[in-house]
Parts: sequence; structure tokens; C-alpha cells
Amino acid sequence: MNCFDLLIKKREIIMKRFYWIFCILMPLILIPGSASAENEKSMYRIKPADQLNVYVHENADLTMTVAVLPDGTISFPLVGNLYVQGLTTAGLQNVLREKLQEYLVNPVVVVTISSQTAYKVYVLGEVGSPGALPYDEKMRLTDYLALAGGMTPEANLKECYIYSSGVDKPRRAINLKEIFEEDKVTLDILLQPEDTIVLKRRSGFFITEWVEVAQIFSILVASATLYVLATRD
Repeated sequence: MNCFDLLIKKREIIMKRFYWIFCILMPLILIPGSASAENEKSMYRIKPADQLNVYVHENADLTMTVAVLPDGTISFPLVGNLYVQGLTTAGLQNVLREKLQEYLVNPVVVVTISSQTAYKVYVLGEVGSPGALPYDEKMRLTDYLALAGGMTPEANLKECYIYSSGVDKPRRAINLKEIFEEDKVTLDILLQPEDTIVLKRRSGFFITEWVEVAQIFSILVASATLYVLATRD
């Protein structure tokens, strides 16, 4: 075997060794990254109604518990209103630290979740099971109606109203017939925390009510007939 063949053989051995080292080390490189991404994905995201503990080191005036409002904001001294919905606690810490640097030297901020208080949506009127349902920012009007047992036969699909908790928010009227029969999906709106859905009853007489009216009428006629017979000379 000449020198050229020996060089090729040696190169092949080196390449094989490199290949096996690569196969062994690559999982060790990828696994921590994947685990880190998975941990980040599973980290809790702040939502409305959460109670947050904000600790600012050596500053008692800025250490407090704040509530996340229905619009996803908090109000914090020196910072003002801040939209926090969807942030992790670590993300909010960074935002507050950056904002407070205008007033404090190297502020140390720690944010923790004090409690996760779920908001409700209330469904009343002509539904199978009226009451309170857990609020979900992804759920629409028809989703809540379905969870409330669906609509009763007496429901007036043209008179569905949504009342918001804010006093400055007007009542919204939704025609459910346009959603179900005309496929106007834009009317199937997302609800806000503490909204109340009221589905009205159809006006006018139903068959059962007509039966009751007929029975009452027959009783009145019979009573009138007896009265005439009793007073006849």
C-alpha cells in the first residue's frame, strides 16, 4: 500500500470518528434547547382578573398587589397604565424594570402571581341552563349559548342582547337568525369578561297559551249561562 492509499485510509478513519462524535454530541446540544423552548411555551401567561404581587427591592411604596383589569391592563405608580395580558411574569419584570429606570437606579423587580381569579360570562333568558360560565377569551357568543344548554323553543332569535359591565358601554343587540340562517359570522362576536347575554322570549300567544285562553273563555261562557238561567223569572 503506497502513501497515497494510506492517506485516504486515514482520512476515512478520521471522517468516521467525526461522524460518531457528531451523532453523540448533537442530541446533547439540541435537547437543552428543545426543553428550554418547551418550558417557555408552558410558562403561565398573565390574563384579566389575575392578582399580581410586584416587589421592588428597597422601595415599599412600589411593592404592592395589583389586579389585571378586564382590558388586560394594570395601573402602577410612576408607570401608569400598562398592557400586560399575554406576558409572562419574567416578561413583565423586564418591562417594569425598564420603565422604572427613569426614576430609580438599577431597580430590582420581582413579579409573582398572587391568585388567578377567573372572570365569568352570564347567560340569561331563554336558554336551557341559565347561569354563569367561565370566561374564555377565545369563545364567541354562540359558544356560550351552546354551553348554557342551547336555546329553548320559545327563544326569540332576533332579540339577543349583550350587556357589558362598564357603565359607559351601550347594550348590543344581536340577531341570531342572521348568524344561523344567513351565515353572518361577523355577528358571532367575542365576549368580554363579566358580559351578560340575555335571550328574550318570543312575544304573542303560543299553542299552549291558546288552549289556556279557550279553557278560560269556556268557563266564562258557562258562568254567564248559569247566571242568566238563575236570574230568569
